Amino acid sequence: MTVIPVKRKSKSGKVYYNLVDEKRVNGKVVQNYVGYLGKSLNSKTEVDPDQLVKYVSRLLKKGISQEEIDEILKKIGIDYDAWPITKIIIENDLKLQKVFLKLK
Repeated sequence: MTVIPVKRKSKSGKVYYNLVDEKRVNGKVVQNYVGYLGKSLNSKTEVDPDQLVKYVSRLLKKGISQEEIDEILKKIGIDYDAWPITKIIIENDLKLQKVFLKLK
């Protein structure tokens, strides 16, 4: 099982990214949809839950500034291209058994 990001275009020409599980079956590559990544490949990043726990209370603060968010993400080691950040989503994907931080 190999989980990889795949770029897809919609009928309207917009680009979206999905996670797919890619494996060989009878000599052919078969892709199974795993999850939606978003409009940007960098909008959803796998994180180490132990490293994220230290910063969750700061990220959930109502009046957090863009500078504080940027500082926290740099400490965690996350590159992102969303600016300004209006949503921070912590996602526990039980199927993949991974934790993701999604930024919008």
